Amino acid sequence: MTTQNVDNLVNGIPNYAQGFMRHNRYHVNMYTPVGTYTKVPAFAVRVPGWDVGTVTETGVIGNIKMFPFRKNWNQSLFITFYMEKNNRGSMFDVINQWVNSVVQPDGPQPYYDEVVTPATMEIEVGDNAHNLKWEFGEVYPRVLYPIELKPVEDYAPFIFSVQFVYRYFNLYANGTEIG
Repeated sequence: MTTQNVDNLVNGIPNYAQGFMRHNRYHVNMYTPVGTYTKVPAFAVRVPGWDVGTVTETGVIGNIKMFPFRKNWNQSLFITFYMEKNNRGSMFDVINQWVNSVVQPDGPQPYYDEVVTPATMEIEVGDNAHNLKWEFGEVYPRVLYPIELKPVEDYAPFIFSVQFVYRYFNLYANGTEIG
């Protein structure tokens, strides 16, 4: 009996062999005021994209009653990281320190240029420079969501989620900017 991994199973399927159906084939690089962290594994990442708003049309004959009417830009950058057993030096600790570095309890201060402007984040899909890469500039964590402690029936990783705010982003494919 041979062991199979996702790559071996997918290679026999022509439609998926060149796609992104792989196990953990993306990673996050963060260049923050509290340090540089590369190839950080993440449980899930949601990057910006388009949302086509629809409207329900009354008096339409047939089954189709929803029609597109507006293309909305979804600006959310949402990353779910794995929680580690020890908090000191963990990704949760890093994000928490990052939040504390951009928050100014005395109101607006000239901290933007020193703390927020140089912060960047990259989300790379695949193992080389020829795949997709999102590069976010002037990024910082906006919401560090509460950690839910609840029993589960099946194995589930211990995770936490962070919503980020950014000023701009670039999208690269094969090393060329496409958006």
